[in-house]
This record gives sequence, structure tokens and C-alpha cells, in this order.
Amino acid sequence: MMGPIAAAESVVFKAFNFSGRAPRSEYWWWGLVYAVIIGGLAWLDFSDVIGAPPTDQPEIGYSALVFALLCVIPNFAVTVRRLHDSGRSGFWTFISAVPIVGPFWFLFLMCLPSERDDNIYGPPFRRTGRWSGNAKGSGRADPMQGYAILDRLKEEPSEEMIAARKQEVRDYYRSRVLQNTSKA
Repeated sequence: MMGPIAAAESVVFKAFNFSGRAPRSEYWWWGLVYAVIIGGLAWLDFSDVIGAPPTDQPEIGYSALVFALLCVIPNFAVTVRRLHDSGRSGFWTFISAVPIVGPFWFLFLMCLPSERDDNIYGPPFRRTGRWSGNAKGSGRADPMQGYAILDRLKEEPSEEMIAARKQEVRDYYRSRVLQNTSKA
């Protein structure tokens, strides 16, 4: 689950990214942040108009309008990614153009839960931001694997296991440390 700052950051940095997935938390937190910013800018734009006498012609600001126009593409991108997360095409965005029923159906689609496993739009969002499925692609780990490790906790490693681990460390050192020092 994302917080409001992470969601806003994600939407801003993925403003032109229409592929991939966006979880519910990203979509709805961004919606709240967007509404607060628009509301604050609109209040600043019209604060002179509200208290002005009728004879004066106060200036109306356009900062809320400019911000709304700047956010058209990022809003559309996060909406498409949210639809992808529930396993639907981005073309479902246009359902909101259907009179009366469309906006309610669109709201229903935005509230649908994420698909747990990989879909054609990519792997599901994880808190680390990386793909966390297993090698078979099912996206689910075997919970008994943790208990299997506990069973082997008190076992002494064999000579082959020690040699294999040492070789693994050497290979890792060569590929990560020595390779990075040669580039510097």
C-alpha cells in the first residue's frame, strides 16, 4: 500500500507511462492529493472575488486551471494503469462518457481490487517496487519453505556445502565488486 506522498511521486514520475499497473492506493491517494491542491489553488484564485464589493472588478487567478491542465495526462495515465491493475484495458476509461450509467460503472471499475498474480500488463505492485513472484510466475510463495529452513538450523553444513558457499561468495565478489572497481 502506498501513502499520499509516494502516490503523488509515482504519478508525477510516471506521468507519460501508460503501461504497467497502479494499485488502488496509488490511484485514490493521488485523487485526494489532486483534490486538495486544486481546492487550495481555487481558494487562492477566488479569495479576492469573494470579499470584494460589487463595484470593484477584482482579478481572478488561473492557477487552479493551469494545474488542472498540467495534470490531464498524468491523471489519464494513472487511470489507465489502475484499469490494467484490475485486468482491464485502458479503453474502459471511455465508459464514463456513457450518460447516467457510465460514471457509476467507471467508479465501480476504479474500486475493483488488484489481480493478485501477473496479468498481461505486468506483475502486481509490491511494497519494494520489485517483482516478487516466484520463478514459475504464479506470484505465490510456498509458506512451508520458511519452516523447512528452521528444521535445518541446527544441522552442521557438509564440506560440499561450505565449498559451494565459498565459491558463490567468490563469484559474487568478482561480478559485483571487482567489476565496479574496473569501471571507476
